[in-house]
Amino acid sequence: MRITVALFVMTTIASLAVSASPANAAQNRFTSIANKDCTFAPIGNEPEDAEDQLKTCPGVGGAQVLVNSLGTRLRIGFRWPKAGQPQKTIWAVEAWSAGLTVNWRGSGTDNEFEPYAAIVRMKFQKQYLPVAGDQVLAVIRIAPDTACVMGAVDAGANPNANEAARALADAAPSFACGKDKPTIGGVSTRAAKEIARGVAEQ
Repeated sequence: MRITVALFVMTTIASLAVSASPANAAQNRFTSIANKDCTFAPIGNEPEDAEDQLKTCPGVGGAQVLVNSLGTRLRIGFRWPKAGQPQKTIWAVEAWSAGLTVNWRGSGTDNEFEPYAAIVRMKFQKQYLPVAGDQVLAVIRIAPDTACVMGAVDAGANPNANEAARALADAAPSFACGKDKPTIGGVSTRAAKEIARGVAEQ
């Protein structure tokens, strides 16, 4: 009788663990920051500000992704319209250009997905040419009203850059913005170090 009860309890615990693991395990979600999927609004009141566009794109977990072109620089930030400071944008990373997709890492179901990190491909201009050269995966710590670079992986110098970036992202729950230092994943390069510095001015 005791053996039967013990087996039943162990089976029940195992089944609960299996059923809970998909929601709690690290997962990917993807959103677009392509022009067609975002809304544009000009910023500034001066004539020369007409080229500086603020682009608002949908995210996950209540976040919006903000993309701001400033001449030869592009910066990416985050905002939580329903959180404590709905109008505040936290600028996290900048470079010459960026990819078109945000890879969110988190857990939960589709309706209750909670991201703890976001990965964005940042691009540097190739010297003297209007094309991209070095490309770095920026790993950004994400929480309501919180965003900062927690890691960087040079996509050209590391053959498994995506996997390395996701591994860095999955350490996010223990990373404290403003306290912990970003990590360079794999081969350290000048471009990765620049991305790891984040955006100093808000």
